[in-house]
Amino acid sequence: MQNSLEDYSRIFDALLQNSQDAIALCDTDQVILKINRAFTELFGHTEEEAVGKRLDLLVATTPEMMASSDMQVDRIRIWEKVFTQAVHRTRKDGSTVPVSIEGNVFRLANGERLVLWNYREIPAEEGPGD
Repeated sequence: MQNSLEDYSRIFDALLQNSQDAIALCDTDQVILKINRAFTELFGHTEEEAVGKRLDLLVATTPEMMASSDMQVDRIRIWEKVFTQAVHRTRKDGSTVPVSIEGNVFRLANGERLVLWNYREIPAEEGPGD
C-alpha cells in the first residue's frame, strides 16, 4: 500500500498533536508555522497567537534568554541539532518555566529546511519531607 502526501500530512499532524512535548515547527528564520496543544498548555499561546510570530519573541523575553536563543539558532544552522537543559523560558503570563530544549533541522524534498523545536518541562526537585 502506498501512502499519499495527504496521508503523511495526517500522520504528522496526529503525531504532533498527541506528543507530550511542547512542539513548535518553524522556518529557518524561526517564524512559527505550527504548534501543538502541549505548546499551548506549557506556554499559554494559542496557535492563532503563535503562528506567524518569531518563536524567540514568544518564549525568550529577557536579554539573557534572547542571547541563549540566538546561540541555539546559530548552533542549529551549523550542526543541525541542539539539546539544552534547564533553560528558563517565559510563559504568556510572564512566569518562567525550566525546560529541556531539542532542536532539529529537517530538509524537505524541495530543499526547504524547517526546524522542529521540542520543549519539555523540567519538574522542580522536591526536597526531603515535601
